[in-house]
Amino acid sequence: MIVLKLGGSLLTDKRRKFSFREEVARRVAREIVQSGVELVVVHGGGSFGHPLAVEYGLAEGISRDEQLRGVALTRGAMTRLNLLVVETMIEAGLNAVGVQTSAIAACEDGELRRLELAPVRGFLELGITPVLYGDVVLDSARGVCILSGDTLVAGLAQGLKPERIVLAADVDGVLDRSPAEEGARLIPRITPANYREVLAALPSGEDATGGMRRKLSELVAIAGKGYSSVIVNAMVEGRLKKALLGERVKCTVVERGDYR
Repeated sequence: MIVLKLGGSLLTDKRRKFSFREEVARRVAREIVQSGVELVVVHGGGSFGHPLAVEYGLAEGISRDEQLRGVALTRGAMTRLNLLVVETMIEAGLNAVGVQTSAIAACEDGELRRLELAPVRGFLELGITPVLYGDVVLDSARGVCILSGDTLVAGLAQGLKPERIVLAADVDGVLDRSPAEEGARLIPRITPANYREVLAALPSGEDATGGMRRKLSELVAIAGKGYSSVIVNAMVEGRLKKALLGERVKCTVVERGDYR
């Protein structure tokens, strides 16, 4: 079984609020079906969840009444995006079902503390693909917080013990600087020997969930517990399928190891 994260920047155009890249999603769904692998899917918020979470300041919790409307709007937006993703997968021939993340997860001061995996395991046993997503979830210290798709992937990995973790992005992998900068180069492997240097070079605060820096931090934590991961550019046709099948592909591999 593989845990697959579909990035929000892959599925949506972050420059336009509530913009779903339908053709990209359809091709991604076809590659998933063609791979034939057993999956748990997680998708990001992209232009659906992130703008609202930032507008209402939900990352730091509830401190004023108007944020309650932001919780409702953000949850609604993520539900719509999840439905679009699931419908696209069903049309491609995948038996996929959406699983509401905020119903099975809870946090404390921004850290994931509970993840009820019985529904996820149940769907897998039936041969159905669960599709979860980054979400606004209850937080015992803050009221609510943003549980990113990357943190959710880490929680799923610890609970489900997948064979592999694949992150489908809109870039080739981890680059040595911002993709917007000229001369940005792909870092093909992240190891205990180079990860601190790589993290230091990455920009932070790119979106409501911390961008590539936060993503890599989560993957390093998972790698320290024995799970390698692959970041691949799913905007390029065929690369996601190859990554799911474990074939050689242009990507960044975060190797398992001792990252202390």
